Amino acid sequence: MTQNIDVYTDRNDLNWVDSHAHTWSEELTADYQEIMNRAWASGISEIIEVGVDVPTSKLAAKLASTDRRIHAVCGIHPHDADKYDQQHLDLQELATSGDFVAIGEIGLDFYRNFSPPDQQYKAFEKQLELARINNLPVVIHSRNADSETYSILKNWVSKVGKYLGTSRPIGMLHCFSGNSELSKKYQDLGFLISLAGPVTYKKNIELQKVAKLLPLSKMLIETDCPYLTPTPYRGKLNEPAYVKATGMFIANIKKEKISSVAKATTENAKFLFEINGG
Repeated sequence: MTQNIDVYTDRNDLNWVDSHAHTWSEELTADYQEIMNRAWASGISEIIEVGVDVPTSKLAAKLASTDRRIHAVCGIHPHDADKYDQQHLDLQELATSGDFVAIGEIGLDFYRNFSPPDQQYKAFEKQLELARINNLPVVIHSRNADSETYSILKNWVSKVGKYLGTSRPIGMLHCFSGNSELSKKYQDLGFLISLAGPVTYKKNIELQKVAKLLPLSKMLIETDCPYLTPTPYRGKLNEPAYVKATGMFIANIKKEKISSVAKATTENAKFLFEINGG
């Protein structure tokens, strides 16, 4: 299943969206302009910059202010849920500023438990309400918390309904790592499923099954840079240009045209985030 992929030269006539990036990260700041130049040159048309707390959300907005192809998302990651009370007023101000296209990344992470579960639940539910109040979609982080995250989102959707409109997705499951059954449940709730570099890893057979069964109309792709670098670039810091490698891999295992995957995932991202910066 190994492919000969060169994201810098292959199919630069196609547009791609990196639906979840952290190029504000310290690991990438020294080479930021070169990274952006490579992204645009390789066919990346839009980048969604996602914060993990108030300071990094502000950094995301600052990057977005420099280029209309970059779009910011504000939120407090479950790792920092124990600091939510100190930051919630600032986060509310950001959410109402008009500078952000979504609330995220928010959710539950029981893998590392940097914040106690009860505080993660509290921060998650408060930010879901913040999204509804401001008519913004949500970017969901879920790790080792499949049933808990789904239960919260199912209950939330049953209360708020299609608050963004009957056809627009309500949010995305970022760096999805669940199985096909869970993927379908989230699709039925109105979420898009975002696949990242791990789908390209040889051992991730179940995630590749998710990709095969996932309709293009429900799919996003992302880097989650600077981490989770896709094959064949593992060992390097991840960057937005590499989202193409994930997209091309998915096209191969789905037996779809690369252009079909690029077109669908780009259109899905633009619809979800209401963007068109290119």
